[in-house]
Amino acid sequence: MLINALVVSRRCMASANTSMQTRSVLVLNSCRSAIAKLAIWNFSLFVLIVIGFSLLASTTVQAGPITDPANDFRIFDPGNPNSYAGPKNPGLDVLSANVILNLNLQTITITSTMAGPISGLVDATGTNLGSFSWGINHGYGNNNFADIGLPNVLFDAVLTLNPNATGTYRGTATPAGSVVASGNTLTAVLPISFLGPPPQPGNAIGPLLPVTGWTYNLWPRASFRTDGTPLGFGNAQIADFAPDTEDFAATVVPEPSSVVLLSIGFLIAGWAGLHNRFLKRGTSSPLS
Repeated sequence: MLINALVVSRRCMASANTSMQTRSVLVLNSCRSAIAKLAIWNFSLFVLIVIGFSLLASTTVQAGPITDPANDFRIFDPGNPNSYAGPKNPGLDVLSANVILNLNLQTITITSTMAGPISGLVDATGTNLGSFSWGINHGYGNNNFADIGLPNVLFDAVLTLNPNATGTYRGTATPAGSVVASGNTLTAVLPISFLGPPPQPGNAIGPLLPVTGWTYNLWPRASFRTDGTPLGFGNAQIADFAPDTEDFAATVVPEPSSVVLLSIGFLIAGWAGLHNRFLKRGTSSPLS
């Protein structure tokens, strides 16, 4: 009996030891798995924070909307063929402008508000008395306005919008109904693909940028002189620049920094859930 009791006792102790070792291995493996998951979360959080700061730091161009002083027409100089030679029509005087880049809809909304009605730039016969040139810099850029003292107004393509709600971009008409004139405001809603970059020119001054890096400037043009005679294409047509001396960036929807912050929020929520699972198991969190 004593011998049998000793054998049974040894078997029980061996079984208990084996059970304890098995549980220890399981707990250790569980901890290792949880720590690995936590490490992945922390690394992802770190990467997103770095990306977020990079996005914020790279925004060096003023974002729209922008405002422009009233009645700031370019000055006419009879001795300078590049000076403005058109009338001071308030429909050519920019008060504000904006470009909205919607990444969800894949559209670009281009809008400007003038000091006078857009309809004042269309005569009784339906002829446009002016137009609105939107310079777009996709990254290639050029400083063709350097000779009139504006080296920072850069563009590599031009969208032309007309007071009669038509427009063209690189020889292609804007889609029907995409341009709307209402009171003092002219707005165009266009697909991003419609405003794609031109082929890289030989005088490109920079690399092609992502759509979030494109910049813009607006310069209204007069088609006629103050005496009613036609005004030939050139810098003498340009009544105003908005902004006056440089490009501006689009307002991005949704804002990249907001996307990053939202992603960080999801990661923090995930970490909190992982931490709670540790507590429910009675195991201390690796960060505790």
